[in-house]
Amino acid sequence: MSPPIVAKLNFVSAEETIVEVEFSPDDSVASYDLCYKIYQQTWDQQKVKLIGKDLLKDGKVLVAIEELEPGTTYCFRLVAKDADGTKGEPGPDLIIDTEAISCTPKTRRCVIL
Repeated sequence: MSPPIVAKLNFVSAEETIVEVEFSPDDSVASYDLCYKIYQQTWDQQKVKLIGKDLLKDGKVLVAIEELEPGTTYCFRLVAKDADGTKGEPGPDLIIDTEAISCTPKTRRCVIL
């Protein structure tokens, strides 16, 4: 049996410490590893979020990656796995910047003396 083919990641949103991505899963894939790293790091330093069958439904899978660093460039990619745990080739890289922390006040006021 050949290793599973990976789905393409799509950007949904990025905030200061959270990035959301989505993809359309393949029925032949048992699970996915969502791998991510700071852009300058090597893939040996990656973090992995396991996406199991419980999240694979309704045609698309939406995944939020939390506790990221603000104002940082990250690289994301998917790796598909079959029921035996055999990994396919990594999918294409998706490069996303988290938002920088804003120093502006949340509310605007005008004070006239």
